Amino acid sequence: MDQGTIAELEARRAAARALGGEAAIVRHHGRGALTARERIDRLLDPGSFREIGALARSQHPDLTARTPADGVVAGWGTVDGRVVYVTSEDATVLAGTRGRVGDAKVSRVRQLALEHRKPFIALSEAGAARFQESSGAVAAAIGNRFREHFALSGKVPQMAAILGACFGGPSFTAAQSDFVTIAKGRGVLGMSGPPVVKAGIGRDVTAEEIGGAAKSIEQTGQADHAGESDADCIDAIRAVLSYFPSNAWEAPPLAPPVPAAADTEEGRERLTALVPDNHRRGYDTHALLGLLVDGGSYFQYRPGYADNLITAWTRIEGQPVGVLASNPLVLAGALNDRAAIKARKFVEICDAFHIPLVFLSDCPGFIVGPDIENQRMVSLAGRLLNSVIATSVPIVTIVLRKAIGLAYLALGGKTMEPDALVAWPGARFNVMGPAAGVEIIHGKRIAASPDPDALRADLLRQAEEESSAYRAAEMGLIDDIIAPSETRAVIAGALARARGRQAYGFKHRIDP
Repeated sequence: MDQGTIAELEARRAAARALGGEAAIVRHHGRGALTARERIDRLLDPGSFREIGALARSQHPDLTARTPADGVVAGWGTVDGRVVYVTSEDATVLAGTRGRVGDAKVSRVRQLALEHRKPFIALSEAGAARFQESSGAVAAAIGNRFREHFALSGKVPQMAAILGACFGGPSFTAAQSDFVTIAKGRGVLGMSGPPVVKAGIGRDVTAEEIGGAAKSIEQTGQADHAGESDADCIDAIRAVLSYFPSNAWEAPPLAPPVPAAADTEEGRERLTALVPDNHRRGYDTHALLGLLVDGGSYFQYRPGYADNLITAWTRIEGQPVGVLASNPLVLAGALNDRAAIKARKFVEICDAFHIPLVFLSDCPGFIVGPDIENQRMVSLAGRLLNSVIATSVPIVTIVLRKAIGLAYLALGGKTMEPDALVAWPGARFNVMGPAAGVEIIHGKRIAASPDPDALRADLLRQAEEESSAYRAAEMGLIDDIIAPSETRAVIAGALARARGRQAYGFKHRIDP
């Protein structure tokens, strides 16, 4: 083979590496964004990326010369030494619009991720499909991406970063993923962009109003993490992947154990003092987690959405776990529709990838009233209960204070068959809050009493005594009462004992 032939190959490769050209790259950097290739470099271990389809171009005659790599960089590499498949959309090529050849490249990468049982990561900044290539009757063949993501779901981890305006396909890729991060100030997750909204319903809206980071995190919960920059979002994907196996046929990766604050005398004293005996007083659940877990480090899932329930991935003695912890500083820790939605998906993700669950329960129940019923609370609570019942990973439940009604069940109650169910000394169990129970049962008697307040207080004291965790322990309904200082050791011991019963393999897909 002569040198001219090799030179032509290298020239074509160089053109693909040039993305949309120097001017487009300068504009892209001016928006504070990394390029498609810089994002891959940030995600993967240095020197590990191997590209597929670098020489692809649009086959539309008006676009061929303007579409290096057809606007998407794709291939595989490693994250912490483990192989992953990745696609990174190039907004410097025709504003990131998607071409038919580029879609074929992405489809090929998804296929390889499925066949090789490796995680799939989408770094997205793309508009809708190019009208020149997708209009007309060819639209009868669209939509394979949905079937491909469905085939991947629950088998390999799927991660997505929304790093620019993403409408249509890229947003659906995110919705079908297990973890979604969005860049503040640039990321947008939505069905259609402002021009389509204007044409469709005659309304002027901004991209941020459609699905910017604030809306996607705080209002819709369609993003699980918000990053300050591209780098922050990509680092979040690396962090989350560290808790996951490469596929459903493997165990989550164990890490060297890291001491927790609760391993020290001072830390145990701080843990004991943190949670007040008075059930009406709140405390910092984040501080509680920081004392209990390895190195005080955990990664929160959907912070800013339903903060009355904290969900996070962390480690106990090197074992990845998913924690669901009541937060009494928000809605007194009661569960609402958003908490049920968040908890349901988190539980299903952890179960699919064999990550044990730890419930730190201090919940006065589900929110009640007509407003919450308008959110289909019965159905949402039922879905959450089904998900917890169906899980086959080890479960450890620590009742810190309140364990009330269906919320107690949703947070790992006895009927969920946890591998350990223990309570702190001041905990109480009941079918509803003691105050509500007293009013329902004794309301007429209290109203007729010469001293209603005194009678109500006496009846409430009796109800609280009857709901004591000690009574539950005496009846054999829970495993033990433990001191707060013993919590970490109890969790670690239960996880170690239960590890042998873990069965690895595909269990179920994960609904958006």
